[in-house]
Amino acid sequence: MPSENFDEWDKLREKIIGFGEKSIQKSYYPELQERLNELERFKTLLDQANDAIFLIKLPQAHIYDLNHSAYVQLGYFSHEILKKPIFELINSEDHHVVKDIFLNIEYYKINKLQHPEGQNFEINFIKKDSSNITMEVNISIVNFSGSDYAVMVARDITERKLSEEKIKASLEEKKVLLKEIHHRVKNNLQIISSLLSLQSDNIKDNQDKKIFKESQDRIKSMALIHEQLYQSKDLARINFATYVNNMMVYLFHSYSMDKMIDLKLDLDNINLEIETAIPCGLIINELVSNSLKHAFKGRNTGEIFIKFKMFNENLVLELMDDGIGFNDNEIYESNSLGLKLVTILVEQLDGELEITHENGSEFIIKFKEHIYNPRI
Repeated sequence: MPSENFDEWDKLREKIIGFGEKSIQKSYYPELQERLNELERFKTLLDQANDAIFLIKLPQAHIYDLNHSAYVQLGYFSHEILKKPIFELINSEDHHVVKDIFLNIEYYKINKLQHPEGQNFEINFIKKDSSNITMEVNISIVNFSGSDYAVMVARDITERKLSEEKIKASLEEKKVLLKEIHHRVKNNLQIISSLLSLQSDNIKDNQDKKIFKESQDRIKSMALIHEQLYQSKDLARINFATYVNNMMVYLFHSYSMDKMIDLKLDLDNINLEIETAIPCGLIINELVSNSLKHAFKGRNTGEIFIKFKMFNENLVLELMDDGIGFNDNEIYESNSLGLKLVTILVEQLDGELEITHENGSEFIIKFKEHIYNPRI
């Protein structure tokens, strides 16, 4: 075999294509000519590829060969970068990524059985004009005639990265706008609640005052959701356990009485879409408010228990108290807007409502969360 000297390879090539064919038995010439044609076709095929392809001799990491696209994309002539270390074409900040592979050749040879597609990553190449070009790179370790080489296939992803940045910027802008919407909705709901409170100061009838107060509580339960969404990284879903805790602080303060009511919570760490969270929040507001107002008449102590669990795809919301209880039919016959609202909200969730009144009151709501179209 000739050495790596290009003159020796040219002489051999001349012999193969006929200039020195006397030195070769003519019976071998057709086969050699076909092999040369195959190499030329393969070289042409590689040169037509849009991806830059480098053949790198290891362990020196010198560029042994490259296709037409490689030197065109980097702005060089082929002879300017042949035999140069590949690291001269890679941004110094990305050297460690490639060196890690070149220094662990045996590992990646073994690893090739598990990952035949090679190693993939993004690095910045340096063009002849010193500008950077971001490329998605795949490296595979191969062996030719006992020598190790790295086949590096690099694809220009500059335009893709720019498009990704534009999409990220657009999404960030939408998130900011959506946060502002939640913030304004929350503020507007608080204004409505404050107006109701001011108006109730001029109301003499206690029943009318009660109606205004209940309306304020319902508005507050919705405002809390928008407040939590505004503060959250996820603008479409809220952690329902956190929301329930915040609501209980408000309700127990709102209905502060000279009673020691113990609150027990057993809440799974579940995130709910706003379309599900609002009716669930209103249900809890109605039932807990009702318990605080009516369940413990004639008593100074009591207990309210809220459980929210997920079983497979089913959500189960349970609200219990150890108060005086009531008859099952009262929820349907009562003129109370709150109890009527509970049944309407359960229907909105496509859920099932179970009521028991042994040793207090217990409401069990079973439902599945609907899948809603993404907002962003």
